[in-house]
Amino acid sequence: MFIIAAIAYAFSIFIDVSVYHFKYYIKDSKNVRHLLSLINIFQYCSRGFILIFIPIMAYVTESVKDKNEVWGITILAHFLVILFLLPLYSHRFTSFFALKVIVVLNRFFGRSKPFTLEKIEKQSRIKMISFSGDWVLFSINYIAGFLFSISITFLYYINFSYPQKALMLSSLTQVINMFGSILLILLIDPKIMGAIDDGQGYKEIKILTTSRILAHITLVLILFYIR
Repeated sequence: MFIIAAIAYAFSIFIDVSVYHFKYYIKDSKNVRHLLSLINIFQYCSRGFILIFIPIMAYVTESVKDKNEVWGITILAHFLVILFLLPLYSHRFTSFFALKVIVVLNRFFGRSKPFTLEKIEKQSRIKMISFSGDWVLFSINYIAGFLFSISITFLYYINFSYPQKALMLSSLTQVINMFGSILLILLIDPKIMGAIDDGQGYKEIKILTTSRILAHITLVLILFYIR
C-alpha cells in the first residue's frame, strides 16, 4: 500500500508534465477544441492519483505513526518522479504515448470522432539544448515545481516535528501550493502555449521537463539532509 502511494504521486506529476508534451505533439487544425478537451480529461487523472497518495500518507502519519515510513515513501515518490519524467526526453516515446492515450480517450469520451494529426518532426539537437535566454522560464518552472511538490509531500514528515500544529501546517502548505499555481497560470502556461501556437514549443517543454526533474532532485537531497 505504501509503495502504491509513491507510485500514485509519481504518476500524478508525470501526467501534469506530459500534458504539455501532448499539446505540442497532438495537433489537428479541424479538431483543436475536441483534442484539447481530451487532453484536459487526461490531465484531471493526475488529481485522481493525488487522491490516492494523500489518504495513504495521512494514514501512515496519524495511525501507523512511523516517521521512517513516511520519509521512505516521500523519497521514493520523488525518485520515481525523476524516473518517470526521463522518457519524456524521447521524441519517439512521447509522440507514441501521446497518440495512444488520445486514441483511447477519443474512443471512450469522443465517440471515436475521426481526426488527422499533423506529423511533428523531431527538432535538431542544437535547438533542443540551446537554453540561452530562457533562464527566466527555467527558474520559474523550477520554483513552481519545487513549491508544488514540497507543499504536498513534506507536510506529513514535518508533522512529526510539530504534532500540535497540524492545522497550521496544512494551511501553510495550501498557501505554498497557491503560489505555485499562480506562477503556473500567469507565467508558465502562457509562455509555453504561446510558443506552441507559433509552431515552436519544443525547447520550452524540454525546459519544463528539465526544471521539474531538478526540482525533485533538490527535494531528494533535502530529505537526505533532514533525515
